Amino acid sequence: MKIETTWGSIEIKLLDGKVAGCTLPFLPTQPNPPFAITDAENDPVSRFVTAVLSGKNAKVPALRKTQGTEFQQYVWMEISKISAGETRTYGELAEAIGRPKAVRAVGSACGHNPVPLFIPCHRVKGAHGGLGGFSAGLPWKMLLLTLET
Repeated sequence: MKIETTWGSIEIKLLDGKVAGCTLPFLPTQPNPPFAITDAENDPVSRFVTAVLSGKNAKVPALRKTQGTEFQQYVWMEISKISAGETRTYGELAEAIGRPKAVRAVGSACGHNPVPLFIPCHRVKGAHGGLGGFSAGLPWKMLLLTLET
């Protein structure tokens, strides 16, 4: 399934009716057109993505168990606990999963999140408030954080 935006196509992979993947178009720099959704279906997953990209809270649809290491699963589960409008640092996440020295590994797990709009890794920042990274590029991370405030 695709959701068309002025920043490119968002691709959602569904397996057995559950979200199994989400790919945002990579944006290394801020795109020229302002962000807008140009085409989306009227199904639960599209409605969720549309709500998120409109700055509204929505119940996360059913997710298929994501593929990843046990460590990545712990990180993604902890990220899922961060409420909209809140952020955590990579270090705080490392502490929360009982691995305080695994800050870089937490960052790596965020970068390997297969469903970034559904497990909100954009809510994870660097130790001093810096944005850190984002698999689809920092313009997406900035947009998602701005929409939640």
